[in-house]
Formats: sequence, C-alpha cells, structure tokens
Amino acid sequence: MFWLCVAIVVMMCADVLVAKYGPASRPATVETGASFSVSAGSFAAESKAEEFAAALGASGLPVFVRARVEDGRSQVLVGPYVSTDEAERAQRRLAAWGLGESRLVVDDAMRARPQEAAIFGFDAAMSTSVVMIAAGSTSSLVFEMQGTPKAVEVKRTSGTTLDVEIGETAGVLEPLQLPDGVVLVQRLSVHSEGDSLRAHLVVPDGVENRLRLEGRRVYLDLAFPKAPWNVAKPARGGRVLSDPADHSAVVTESPRDDRAQLDAAAARFDQIKPFLTPALQMPEPDVLAALAHSLDDLRATVERLTVNGDADADRTTLLAAIAGASSEISRAGDR
Repeated sequence: MFWLCVAIVVMMCADVLVAKYGPASRPATVETGASFSVSAGSFAAESKAEEFAAALGASGLPVFVRARVEDGRSQVLVGPYVSTDEAERAQRRLAAWGLGESRLVVDDAMRARPQEAAIFGFDAAMSTSVVMIAAGSTSSLVFEMQGTPKAVEVKRTSGTTLDVEIGETAGVLEPLQLPDGVVLVQRLSVHSEGDSLRAHLVVPDGVENRLRLEGRRVYLDLAFPKAPWNVAKPARGGRVLSDPADHSAVVTESPRDDRAQLDAAAARFDQIKPFLTPALQMPEPDVLAALAHSLDDLRATVERLTVNGDADADRTTLLAAIAGASSEISRAGDR
C-alpha cells in the first residue's frame, strides 16, 4: 500500500510538471493550407498580362501575375484565397463579366511542407485563427476574425518589421512557431482578444507586402524580390510606372454616409481613368472588358446613392463622366 501511495504521488507530480513545462508550453505551430486562385487569362507578352491585370485590379479584385510553368505564358490570377468559397465567388464574378478561363488553380506547396502543423496558435475557446498559404512566389498570412473587421492596418516599422492591427488590443504578444520551410517570415508574434488582433512580423529585408480584407478574413500577402501584384500601370503622357513598395496600408469598413461613399466612388474613378487612354489607343478585348465592367459596377454604386444639394450635382457630374468613359470603351470594342 505504501508503494502504491508513492506511485500515485509521483504520477500526480509528473502531471503537474508536464502541464507546466511540457509540450503545451511550447509555441503553437501556425496551421498551413492549400491556396485557391482563379485564372483570369494568359498572354504571350508579359506587358499585355500586366496591362490586363492592372485594369482588372481597378475593379477591386486582388490580382497577381506569374509565369505559367507548362508554357511560359504570363498568367493573370485573382487571389490567392484560403477557401474554395472565396475563389468560386471571384470565379463567378469573372464569368459574369465574360472573363476568366473558368478554372481554379490550386497550390498546396505550403500545406505539404510541415509535418507538425497544428491547430491554430490561439486558445481553443476563441474563434480567431491564423493560417499560412502560398501561391507561387507569394506567401500569405490569413487572420480569420469573429466578425468582419471595421478597420485593419499594417505598418512597416522598419525595413524588416511589420505590425498588423485589427481593431484595438494592447495585450502581450505571444510567439508562434512557423511551419518548416517558410522563408518570407522569420518570426511571428500574435495577441488576440475578442474581435481584435495584433501581430508583429520579422521578415527578410526587401520583402513587399499587400493587405486585403475578404469578409472576416484579413490577408497579408508577402513576396520577394518583386511582388507579382505590383504590375505596371499607365500614367499621363503614355509612360508606364510601377507601384512603389507600400509601407503602410489601411482597409476600413465602407462609409455609411452617402456623401462619403460618393467621394470614395470619385476616388475609384480617378484610379480607373489612367487606364482609359492606352486602352483606347491599343484596344485589347480582355482589357476593354475589364474596364467596362469596372465602370458598370461603379455606375451602379453611384446610382444607388441618395445625396442633396451640391453633393447631388457632384453625383450627376460623376455619372456623366462614367457614362462617357463607358461609351468610349464600347466604341473601341466595336472597331
């Protein structure tokens, strides 16, 4: 009986030690998964692919360009996404526009790497999670929140550090174990509290980033040395410029005030305008179609707004400008 009691005490002590110092105290490993993208088109010339991607990106879709392995053609894709549902929504949107090659592109390179990828690096009682995916030269950290975030911001605090803020939280950052083989993130620490999250990343010098919001999911895309989403875009005078590295980006909820929404629509039209002249001078069916549908979506948004006074005059002027641009695109397509 004495030795039985001793054995029980030893086992209880062992349980305490394991609970305090055992595997549970080690940082959780970030889960990995396959990525899903939608092929929007492929081109023999990289310049044509970038022109199409830039026009398509003006519609708000997350585009990127890569060289297709099987034939070397420049392929324009929308994504990457962590779920087929998101990719299929983008696919249906492209199909409704008469664009896209109607197929999903799956990249499971990240999912195949680690053998120890575990449940998300957060407390099991919480619905916030983080997962990592890859698409070609791009790696993406995906933060899934409890609800759609109202404000998301990424700040490049130095050449090798990024801070992501979703909502407001001031808790202590906890390190997470990165999957094997990850090179675009060297360290990751996260604190999650309710519907807010804060993350700190250490990345290699020269890594570029893109922030995007897809419903409850916040995507932080990372690439090196050239981000495939930084496609060339036309500027005044026919010159071609490339987007500089974006050191900070903010995604916020859509403004509820109609005046603010009208201002946002006018800003979107200003983003589209630089693509019109080169598209009209050298018409390409895919580029014209992308611009036409971007303008159609924008017109529908402005038509739904209800504003008064001077704002109503601004709304009428903007609708006239959109209609004029749409007419020019239509005439160019009939040539």
